[in-house]
Amino acid sequence: MATDGGRFYRVFENLDELVSVVETARGVLVSGSCVVPRGHVLDLLDDLRDAMPAEMEEAHGILEQRTDILVTAEDEARRMIADARAEAARLRAEAQDEAEQGLALARGQSESMLAAARTESQALAQAGRADYERAVTAGRAEHDRLVSETDVHQAARARAQELLTDASTRAERMVADATARSERIGAEADEYVETKLAEFSTTLTRTLRSVEAGRGTLRVRQPEQGPELFDQDAANR
Repeated sequence: MATDGGRFYRVFENLDELVSVVETARGVLVSGSCVVPRGHVLDLLDDLRDAMPAEMEEAHGILEQRTDILVTAEDEARRMIADARAEAARLRAEAQDEAEQGLALARGQSESMLAAARTESQALAQAGRADYERAVTAGRAEHDRLVSETDVHQAARARAQELLTDASTRAERMVADATARSERIGAEADEYVETKLAEFSTTLTRTLRSVEAGRGTLRVRQPEQGPELFDQDAANR
């Protein structure tokens, strides 16, 4: 297997040869175009593609993986928030139903007791004047008892309000937990990608140093090798 330095040397060698092919190609009359050997150029391009360092493909994979992680995190966050909202709505509905049932039961009990008291009061009045005072006294006592029964109605209303408050608090807490988890997942994804890119940067820097060292060695050996190799830095200057 070729070393990293050898792979980079092949890249520069192929680029130099491509430049040479284009520069020496036969020109087309009255045109800035030229005729190049297709097979030769395609072979150079294939070899150039094979010589590309594997780190470049790894970096591309890391960037795609980061996108997938972020999309997954966003989908999970949206799902958790939707679940939290649905649970909150369900809790509110249950609390509302329980409150309405409690209020209906309290009203029914109160109406039933009031009806019984009226019936009993009428029966006592028809029994005669002699029993009137006793019936009034009993009616007043029953009335006082019924007034105390209204505490049941008030307790039911207080319980309903307590249930509604508790449901709202739980719903808000669930939404806050879902949001915090979404942010944590996003932060972990960013940290993971940053770590991988830092590792790639270190590897690439080390590889470039090896390439420069190899090119320096080639420059020193050029007088012994005969024809001068194409110097990319000199061409750029």
